[in-house]
Amino acid sequence: MKHFFKLGIAALSIASSAHAHVVFNETEAAAGAYHTAQLRVMHGCDGEPTNRVTVIIPEGVTRVTPRAISGWTVEVSMVTLDKPILLHGFEVTDVVGSVTWSGGTFPDYAYEQFEIRMMLPDTPGERLDFPVHQGCETGELNWDDIAGDGKDPWALKEPAPFILLGTN
Repeated sequence: MKHFFKLGIAALSIASSAHAHVVFNETEAAAGAYHTAQLRVMHGCDGEPTNRVTVIIPEGVTRVTPRAISGWTVEVSMVTLDKPILLHGFEVTDVVGSVTWSGGTFPDYAYEQFEIRMMLPDTPGERLDFPVHQGCETGELNWDDIAGDGKDPWALKEPAPFILLGTN
């Protein structure tokens, strides 16, 4: 019975993410730990191929390193912190605010996976939202709807991908 229950939960998880078109492979990660997030962009824009993907990094996420993808250029934009933080004994005044992949392309009927390695904040129970702007030849899709406290992010029309922070 326990095994059947796990399969049921997995099926619900897949069904919930099926209507979201830009999602992380894993929507849960340990708070305060390094995590490699794999973002799947599931299609293009109304029949057009995708040629740019920008991910906005939420406050509190540090040590962001994007994965290079063959045929794509990756660019990071930095933001200056209001108050410096200490990371492993070093004062940090700037962190990555967004990551953009451009110059490559994938067709509307295909998907691509973009990876970001990062240090997550040590705030168990928090949901981190990562708004994504998906650029295509003549248009853009903005996956940036953010659910308020206690609201279901899967119920949104264009939900921002998110990660729920659990305990270590």
